Amino acid sequence: MKRFEPTVLTGMLIGVTAIGASVIFEGIKPGFLWQPTAALVVLGGTLGAVTVRCGVGGLRSLAAATLQLFRKDTSDDDEAMIARLTWLARSAKRDGVAVFEQYAGSSDDALVARGLSLTAEYSEPGAVRAALDAILDHEDQLGRRQATILDSAGGYAPTFGILGAVLGLIHVLRSLDNPSALGTGIATAFVATIYGIALANLLFFPLGARLREQHESRMRRREALAEALVALSAHETPTNIKQRFANHPSFEAANAPLARRL
Repeated sequence: MKRFEPTVLTGMLIGVTAIGASVIFEGIKPGFLWQPTAALVVLGGTLGAVTVRCGVGGLRSLAAATLQLFRKDTSDDDEAMIARLTWLARSAKRDGVAVFEQYAGSSDDALVARGLSLTAEYSEPGAVRAALDAILDHEDQLGRRQATILDSAGGYAPTFGILGAVLGLIHVLRSLDNPSALGTGIATAFVATIYGIALANLLFFPLGARLREQHESRMRRREALAEALVALSAHETPTNIKQRFANHPSFEAANAPLARRL
C-alpha cells in the first residue's frame, strides 16, 4: 500500500517561496521574472536534450518513476508478499508444487512469477538464484538510468539558461541607440539564467537524488524477496522463509520494524 508523500512538494514550495521573498525584498516586481521567451528556451531546450538522451519511451518511464516519488511505500506490501510466500509453502506440502505454477500465472511481478515457475519445475536453488539475479540486474539498471536522466537534465538546464541570456543580450545590443532601455534589457536577458539554475538545483538534481535513494531502498526489498523465493525453491519451512526475508543483510537495516514483527 502507498500513501501520498508530501515532502517533495513541501520542499519545492519552500524553495520557490524563499526565492520569491528574496525578489520582493530586493524591490523587484515578481511579474518581471515572468519571461515566456526565456522559459521557452530553457524548458524547450532541456526537454529536447533529454529526449535525445533517452527517447520518448525513456521520457514516459521517467515520468512514471518520478510520480512514484509522491507516494510513500509502506511495509504492508512487504508483509503481504511474505505472507503469500509462506502460505504457498504450506499449501505446497498439501497440494503439491502445482500451487506455485497457478500463483505464478496470476502474478504481475516478474520476479515472483519467474521464481515460482522455476520452483514448480523443480529447478535447483542455484538456478533459481541465477534467474532472479538476472531480473534484479535489469531492474537495477533501469532504475539507475532514470536517476541519471534527471541528473543530465540538471546539467542541460543551466546551459540553456546561458543560451537564453546570450540571445537576450543579442537583442539588447541591437538597441544601442536607446541607452535608457539597456539596463532593463540586460536584466531581462539574465532571467533565462535564473530559470536554468533554479530548475537544475530546485527540481532536477533533488528529484534525481531522491529517485536514486528510492530505487536503492526498493532494490534492497527486492533482493530480500529474491532470497525468500530461493528459500521457497529449496522447500524450506515457512518459518525459515520468513527469517530469510526479515534477516537479509540488505533489508534488515532498512526495515528493522518489519523484521521484528516477522
